[in-house]
Amino acid sequence: MKTLQIAISCAGLVTSVGLDTNSTCAALRCRLNNFVELDDIDYDAEPLVGAPVLMADFDQSGIAKLAAMAASAIAQTLGAQPGRNLIDIPLLLCVAEPGRAGRLVDLDSALFGALANHFSHGFHAESAIIAAGKSAVALALTRASRMLSGSSYPAVMIVAADTFLNYGTVAANLASDRMMATEVRAGFIPGEAAGALLVTRSDIQADVELVVFALASTTEEATFAADLPLRANGLAAAIKSAAKKADAHPDDLAICLSDVSGEDYYFEELALAQARARIEALLWLPAESVGETGSVIGCIQIAWLLDAKRQFYLPGNTALLLTSDDDGRRTASILAFQYSKAYTAASLAQDPINDLINEGVANVT
Repeated sequence: MKTLQIAISCAGLVTSVGLDTNSTCAALRCRLNNFVELDDIDYDAEPLVGAPVLMADFDQSGIAKLAAMAASAIAQTLGAQPGRNLIDIPLLLCVAEPGRAGRLVDLDSALFGALANHFSHGFHAESAIIAAGKSAVALALTRASRMLSGSSYPAVMIVAADTFLNYGTVAANLASDRMMATEVRAGFIPGEAAGALLVTRSDIQADVELVVFALASTTEEATFAADLPLRANGLAAAIKSAAKKADAHPDDLAICLSDVSGEDYYFEELALAQARARIEALLWLPAESVGETGSVIGCIQIAWLLDAKRQFYLPGNTALLLTSDDDGRRTASILAFQYSKAYTAASLAQDPINDLINEGVANVT
């Protein structure tokens, strides 16, 4: 397959099922959740269910809590790559889209400032905010690819922090019957999380690395709020565009990680898009464990892939990552693990019938 020449070196997560990447991914692997009753009630006076981060270290709320979670995710990522200096690395901060109900006031500038306070210094001059909801990480990867190809930056840090547990967000989604409640079974469970990804240039000498092969973004006209027949034109087009860019056949895609979190519209869209693009990959849904996490979903998808590889439960080598936003933006990303020739030769010499390595060689050559 063709490659964008960027790779994901490591990831950090803070979610409702774990305060670090290892514990979160263990819960994702086992399809566990930590859903709890919230203080809010629905129209039948029954408590709503949510997925908050419940630990003393994150007992703040609002901007302060988002910043604390994001700082932890960044620290995990830097801890996995000793020698990296955050001051030298541009930071792309992914947050909620501007039109979301209940969005925190001055989220963009306030979160950046609060995050800087955690590290007692400012950030790289090329740092930026990407306020694009669930599509934000995919858009950040596109931007990181351009930044790394045209500069001497050692890496780019992508950070996401988001919550659907604000009163305004809960109230608006409850009123529109989009959130799971007594009379709404096909709704999402509000959650919150933070994540960080360290993006570097692809290194053909590296034994194994998770490489980004393609990123595609399209627009769906038949959005959630539009009175149009749903044919999943946008998501199907994004998948086909990403596959074309990566020179990948649908059969190459072993795993599909989607941001679908409970609503009928998005499940129907996913099914239609998979059928139209002829995708038969194994489906992984992080929201089953962590609820709706907005802009953090891209970090969770990628961190889960890295953990699956490390823990030897990866069902294939190539993954398709999908997101759909209420405003119509659809993204599709294709990532795969790439192996150096020396590593492949050594592995085959030790075990000639190593299926995983053979599949990896077939997919990246």
